[in-house]
Amino acid sequence: MASLKEIAKRAKVSVSTVSRVLNYDDTLAVTEETRRRIFRAAEDVHYQKKTRKEPKGKIGVVTWYTQAQEVKNAYYLSLRVMVEDALEAENFNKVTLYYGQSWAELETCAGVIAIGHFSHKQRAVLKELNPKLVIIGENTLRDGISSVVTDNEFSIESVIANFIAHGHTNIGIMIGNGRTNDDQEKIYDPRLGAFRRFLKSKQLYRPQNVFQGRITPEKGYQMAAKGFDKLQDEFPSALFIASDTLAVGVLRYLHEHHIQVPDRVSIVSFNDSVTAAATVPSLSSIRVYSDLMTQQGINMLKRMLVTNETVPAVCLTVGTSVAYRESSN
Repeated sequence: MASLKEIAKRAKVSVSTVSRVLNYDDTLAVTEETRRRIFRAAEDVHYQKKTRKEPKGKIGVVTWYTQAQEVKNAYYLSLRVMVEDALEAENFNKVTLYYGQSWAELETCAGVIAIGHFSHKQRAVLKELNPKLVIIGENTLRDGISSVVTDNEFSIESVIANFIAHGHTNIGIMIGNGRTNDDQEKIYDPRLGAFRRFLKSKQLYRPQNVFQGRITPEKGYQMAAKGFDKLQDEFPSALFIASDTLAVGVLRYLHEHHIQVPDRVSIVSFNDSVTAAATVPSLSSIRVYSDLMTQQGINMLKRMLVTNETVPAVCLTVGTSVAYRESSN
């Protein structure tokens, strides 16, 4: 994990500004451009650029977020940056399109990498514009589109088993219940199903311990507030949180209300983004190997670019590991 000093130097801001941005401090008055620059710097300090050669062609990079939404979610911002940097290292030119921008330019691209969650209608449009398409972040086999995803089921089981091994029986989950940006479909998160199945198999599942909301720090704060107000002493002693972004808001609520972490609530989050190690206490988090997902996605696309034959769609699942830090016991 890059030091705050290294990030501050590259982003040309103070160390305190870096710390507050990585912790999604809404009281900090900085522009969205500054926030993007800080998150970009946090990724770039780990990236060694290769010598540029003759460009191979233009690749479209499509993200499901607007720029304003992306800057509030370190995971997708980081993933988009990794894709762009990896394409540059492979000597591709690129054009990046955010939600709300026209996708028409994709027809002139050699291929497309899309990042995030898209409705079936959006996937169909992307595929029609450019059939040489790979989506990173969701399983799109049903649409005949190759994709790269991270493991969900086994990573959740590993964390819950660790909670139980440390004596926790009252275990909860905070999960996203968002929708695709075109508002056509609800986003199904397979981690909730894995959570329910595993705890039911141990006879420890409690429906009241499932908290759902949008993936923002503000919603994390609100879910924690509502959960404690409703459950009080029965609020879970161990909590899996589906995103570091959500976890930042939860930690803020717990800190403001003098609720000890991990003594009262042990927390493990998901993504292990640049935010995780910068929080207080530092977040235990499931590490998603975004760099490997990125490279596998680009490798898939490169194979498509050298053949005119129709090949079956493939979905590749990349494993995870857990970085245990101060927020869990």
